[in-house]
Amino acid sequence: MAGGRAPHTDDGGWILDPPGMLFVYEQGAFPMDTVQEDGRFRVAAFRADPRAVLPLDAIRLPRTLRRTLPQRGYAVTIDTAFERVVAACAARPGLDRSERWLTPRLEEAYRALHAWGHARSFEVWDGDELVGGTFGVALGRAHTLESMFHTRTDAGTAAVLWAARNIRDAGYAVLDVQQRTEHTARLGVVEIRESLFHARLRAALRGGLRPLPLPAEARRRDAAAIVAP
Repeated sequence: MAGGRAPHTDDGGWILDPPGMLFVYEQGAFPMDTVQEDGRFRVAAFRADPRAVLPLDAIRLPRTLRRTLPQRGYAVTIDTAFERVVAACAARPGLDRSERWLTPRLEEAYRALHAWGHARSFEVWDGDELVGGTFGVALGRAHTLESMFHTRTDAGTAAVLWAARNIRDAGYAVLDVQQRTEHTARLGVVEIRESLFHARLRAALRGGLRPLPLPAEARRRDAAAIVAP
């Protein structure tokens, strides 16, 4: 991962309670549980330079998704399966132990943040089956997306776009995704200097840490609405 650790690290103490987690994000860092040379995991707050963000006025809709997503028959929801989404993100296949940062104790920490109203999930369904999702942390007018999973074609992209559009429409100013990948670049994710990210974050938190509500949070919608004109 680009960048380095923030000054505050621990073995799973104050960082993992809701006030500690919010403090980490307020400082422009993010928590990870990484394996050390001795084989043990250690919770630490990390920063990244450059930082990857999705400009909310420049969300891209891949041309192929516009054509294929309406054919899938998926539905999308918000905050109806938070724990399942986090668990699915943590259990992504193909990662070895050293690559897993979302450990059981971090899962528990995000569940606590969700109970506090500062973490949300965005789900994609095929009938009654959860086939994709993403989750993130909200504070003030800043939102993150921490991880994503999918088990069906287009479901992961649909989850990120569904999240981004709701976050934009709610009036958020910053959408932090931490790392730019080939996949997220297709959706408009760019890299900016860490100093610029922190300036934008400070501006987004001037009104306090209470997150903005999302529109129509409990409603289930046809995923084709994501690509509607």
